[in-house]
Amino acid sequence: MEILIKGSFELMKQLNISVVLKAVMGNGALSRADIAKITGLTPATITNITKELMERGYLVQSRIGESSGGRPPIILELDPNARYIIGVSIGVGKIEVVISNIIAEILIKKSVDLENQDRNKDNVLSIIVNLVNEIIDESGIHKEKIIGVGIAMHGIVNSYTGISEYSPYYGWRNIDIKKELSEKIEYPIFLDNDVRAMALGESWFGIAKSKENFIVINVSNGIGAGIIIDNKPYYGVNFSAGEIGHISVRNDGRRCNCGNYGCLETISSNNSIVEKVVELLKNDFQSILLKKGSIERITIKDICDAAKEKDSLAVNAIAEAAMYIGMVISNLINILNPEYIIMVGEIFKDNSHAIEIIEEEVSKRALKLSAETVRITKSSLGEDAATIGAVTLVIKELFEGEKIVFN
Repeated sequence: MEILIKGSFELMKQLNISVVLKAVMGNGALSRADIAKITGLTPATITNITKELMERGYLVQSRIGESSGGRPPIILELDPNARYIIGVSIGVGKIEVVISNIIAEILIKKSVDLENQDRNKDNVLSIIVNLVNEIIDESGIHKEKIIGVGIAMHGIVNSYTGISEYSPYYGWRNIDIKKELSEKIEYPIFLDNDVRAMALGESWFGIAKSKENFIVINVSNGIGAGIIIDNKPYYGVNFSAGEIGHISVRNDGRRCNCGNYGCLETISSNNSIVEKVVELLKNDFQSILLKKGSIERITIKDICDAAKEKDSLAVNAIAEAAMYIGMVISNLINILNPEYIIMVGEIFKDNSHAIEIIEEEVSKRALKLSAETVRITKSSLGEDAATIGAVTLVIKELFEGEKIVFN
């Protein structure tokens, strides 16, 4: 019984610490009295917690506030560099690792392309471990100041167990990523699907910070959606919610790596756009892309750059991809009625035309009331959306959860 009481006390203390940290993070510099009002905790509890957090470096005294008749209050604020987090993106064709502070400011990033490498589990996990060790060494950060590793993983991921249940690109099924990496990395590991992680990143640090119902759609070599409902990620029954890349949009379409035909990914993913452009160029279509030399080396960035220069082949290729994405988004809007649709991907980076095409499809296909309510916009996190999402998996535990042990 004593163990239970002790455990309950420690858990309650940890949750209270998280509540105080989140109050300061969300509201900026605060006095202890302000923190007590926001959190509902007693002044004595706030005094004890803030004292401990200052001793551990999480909170610092920023200034002396104005007196309202008594002793002037001490104003406290969060030290962003009190601790650090490692974020890992296991994407389609690319592994990226970053180290950030506790407000998701990226300090260092490293990546490895996998297009010409073995995708087997042992090789990929070895690359991750090496990148994590390299980034820690290069950062010069003391290891005890790193509080966890967040992993944003392509495919169907059980975020509770840390198991990659199905990864089409890597050909993995039921791989216990968390367990295997925990044997080689000494920090707590948090794992989720990459687009769900992006959605969390947007809700904490991006354009959807004050929004409770929105969808993030990532268009890369795969296509997926991260769905936030009432400020919480929606997982579905077996963690496969959001796999919109495998919605069939053409009856006569190509075979997808999922085994189906005509999936959205076979038309609108980066690889599919590139394949179509290369095929057209081989059939004597004219384009400034021919100046690149070998057309086999054309990338999605090359196509996007050509589209910015009004190259008709590139513009039309992106427009077709966007049209089919817009068809699927229209259905999502009719079903979920979100406030925001946030687009992530190279075709949206410096190109408003793709979003305009999507908006046109939505205006034609979605229910009028829902279409008029939703805002479709590109991500404010840009190319770091996945790694910031990965980092946010840990930050969420620090400020809300019970799995981070404060040190």
